[in-house]
Amino acid sequence: MFYQWEQHPNLDRRHRPRTRNGCLTCRRRKVRCDEKRPDCGHCSRLQLDCLWQQETGLRPGVRTKKVRQRLPQQLQTESPELVEPSTAITKASSPSTVEAVVSTAEVLPSDDPSINRIFNYASFMWDDYSPTALSPSWDSLGLTSSQELVPWPDTSLSMSASIPMICASSIADNDVLVERQPRLNTMASPTVAIGWSESQLAEYFARSAAPPILATVETTARWFWMRKQLTSMTSTSLMVKFGVIAFVALELESAGTLESATYTQYYRIAKERLEDCLREIGRDRKIILSQLRHILAVLFLLSYIDLLTKDVSKAHANLREGFHALQMVDIESLSVTEKRLLSWLRLLDARAVSAGGDGLFLTEEDSTINTDLRSPDSSIADVDPGLDDAEAALEDFIMRPAFVFFQKVQLFMGRITKIDPWHRRRGTVEDETETMVIAAAISRDIKSLWQQRPPLMDHAVAGKLATLLAPNLAETITRTMRVYHANYYASFIHLHRVAYKTLPRTTDVTDAMNEIRQVTKMILESPWTSSPQAISAISTPSASVTTLPSLPVNMLWPLLMLGVEVEDPEERTWVISCIRGMENVASNAGITADVLQEVTRRQDETKHRVDIRKVMHETFDRAFAIV
Repeated sequence: MFYQWEQHPNLDRRHRPRTRNGCLTCRRRKVRCDEKRPDCGHCSRLQLDCLWQQETGLRPGVRTKKVRQRLPQQLQTESPELVEPSTAITKASSPSTVEAVVSTAEVLPSDDPSINRIFNYASFMWDDYSPTALSPSWDSLGLTSSQELVPWPDTSLSMSASIPMICASSIADNDVLVERQPRLNTMASPTVAIGWSESQLAEYFARSAAPPILATVETTARWFWMRKQLTSMTSTSLMVKFGVIAFVALELESAGTLESATYTQYYRIAKERLEDCLREIGRDRKIILSQLRHILAVLFLLSYIDLLTKDVSKAHANLREGFHALQMVDIESLSVTEKRLLSWLRLLDARAVSAGGDGLFLTEEDSTINTDLRSPDSSIADVDPGLDDAEAALEDFIMRPAFVFFQKVQLFMGRITKIDPWHRRRGTVEDETETMVIAAAISRDIKSLWQQRPPLMDHAVAGKLATLLAPNLAETITRTMRVYHANYYASFIHLHRVAYKTLPRTTDVTDAMNEIRQVTKMILESPWTSSPQAISAISTPSASVTTLPSLPVNMLWPLLMLGVEVEDPEERTWVISCIRGMENVASNAGITADVLQEVTRRQDETKHRVDIRKVMHETFDRAFAIV
């Protein structure tokens, strides 16, 4: 579900030799660098930060010799709290181990597939079409001698004694000398855990791309700005710091780079800090004014982790805490950052409500939707000097009404779910009559919202922006608008299956199926390619498998709604293939496809619609959110 790591990697695979003098960005991306300074050809073309290794002025032989001389003394002077708890440190500091680590410094392979997969944002929960999808690797962290890779002080996170620890030279800022060996346990994964310091995990987040659930609701500039705000919070709030670290650790675990359940240690600490804060607020409610943004930030991180790990009960509890915290303040007085965090929590709540959540953030009258997208107080240039200020401003201006539209679409998911048999009594004449009345009002509101769609949505969905805007901007807007378009029409199918389960399809449902099908086809056939996935072409569901761009993660829900209604076996196969092809960006795409197959099988047997959540419980003993 998260990351499909290799159980039996091809250890004999050969790679082309790469230059040792290229920029760090090309080394991280595993491409050849033309070594043109200050910006190489690849970085200039892709508008990436071209980072270069600092010159040391030492010959390889001299450098290795001096490193060998310095390391024993350096390890002896390490602070006690970083060295003593782990027995592996003692083994790593022995002369033989130091000698072995240093001797591997010059031959350390830069194209190890396990390292290549670290924070590959298309591997687990990041959407790679974002302009910021290229995330830093070890070589680009720019570590100083005070930020060497060391295990966590907590002994529960210590490395196995059979695994050599990590040593770094103070004269090599960007070359981290890591000795990687297979575990002695033959049943374990061949990729061993690697120690990351807390500062490194936090630093990684500070350079990361937007998660897929936010990739279609945040422009590049807005994500950079919000990421900067979250990073700043980690220096003033321990609960945010540990929430961020837990979030990053979960990704590293899914890539097989950290010990299993490492993230739970940080999750637990962040949760404990949050509970302490909430208890203080219970004694003095004035504290909420200074702590609200920290509370909302950590609750978003923890709730997202819960949904990704399918622990929906914890997600429901965390979302409930966030709603109660907001009730203590005047919503109109929220800052820009707090309103953005509120909109993020609303997105999570829209996913969680279908798995039994309360949908507290999905109220019919939410005054924050039209105001939580105000421009940040700082200019785009202040957020990131590398951004094109004019283009980012234009993207923000064009997408702002679209974000408002999508937020309102999310509200319908909560309103519809609240009338299903899991949230209210159903079955009697009175119950069904009340449900029909509520459903009729929801249907009118859905159709009314279409009249409020962004002016550019029709043109974007039709793909008419390519000749009017810069390619990158046209790609982002077109792709995002199509995702919003599909989610809007999914509301008609969702409403019909909840309120009119036993009745035949209406014209609205048929039209919605056609629109979702057509938009999916447009995304897959778009000239802008992203991570390829092998699925059949939409126009020919029975065609041979071809390589097509990945669908955005927010297309998972519309495809599920389409899949449970289609009757043609070939089209069902195509929809399931589309969903399975999203496993590199959607955490539970695989299990969602399994549920879809079981739902359609039961519907064929019984000749009537089957409740999706009921199938989840009967097949997997639980319900999970579609993220």
